[in-house]
Amino acid sequence: MSKLPRTAKIIQKALAKTDAYLNGEYDPKEELRKSVTMGTAAVLVAVSLLTGLAFSNPADITEEQAAANYRPAPIVMDIDEFVNAPVDDDGDDADEEKSSRIGIIAKFRQAVLSMPQSVRLLIITPLWLIGTALMTLISFLWNVIFASPLGAFIASFAAGLAVLLGLFTATAKILFPDVPLKDLLNKRNVIILMAAAFILSCVDAVAPVYWHNYPLASGLLKLVFGVSVIGLLSSRVKKLFNQSSLS
Repeated sequence: MSKLPRTAKIIQKALAKTDAYLNGEYDPKEELRKSVTMGTAAVLVAVSLLTGLAFSNPADITEEQAAANYRPAPIVMDIDEFVNAPVDDDGDDADEEKSSRIGIIAKFRQAVLSMPQSVRLLIITPLWLIGTALMTLISFLWNVIFASPLGAFIASFAAGLAVLLGLFTATAKILFPDVPLKDLLNKRNVIILMAAAFILSCVDAVAPVYWHNYPLASGLLKLVFGVSVIGLLSSRVKKLFNQSSLS
């Protein structure tokens, strides 16, 4: 079947929505409401994070004196030392990108401090609390997942599961090409593969402590264990295939 042009796909999608609307299965107002809600939530999260970056504490937002005293610092440069200086394009690009980010935060901070104190107290301060909480949560999750033994274990488990799933699917499809993929990766087979990946991750985490030569033997052990699990699952698929063929 040839691919439809993009315009034809758009028309086909519009006609499908029209049919669904006429049949009472599609409500454009509900879809618009969901889109507006998701867009509003995304904007609130972005503004909250920007507020958390621009202000270190809520007192900087609410105090009238802080707003009155806030003035961008003047930039004083001695241009004589730059007259005969060599041009470094890479350094200029990096400095320009950094100053652009700082400039956005500074402009946002200045815009907030120019608002009435009541607006800053009732609207901006809650956004700062949300932004600070989100940044704290993101930092915590980052440290837990990527900078801790738990993160290494999760990464090992995910990698092992991906390899076992790929090898089993390829092996089973080669042996039984007529068996649908949904039957190969049924709930029981996926659970068995997840248990096998979990066992391998536990062995990787514990074995080096008690067996100093484990890094040398780990490849062979994983190969034997993986082949055994895939062979067991393939035999189960063969039994199911034979039973379905007889019926």
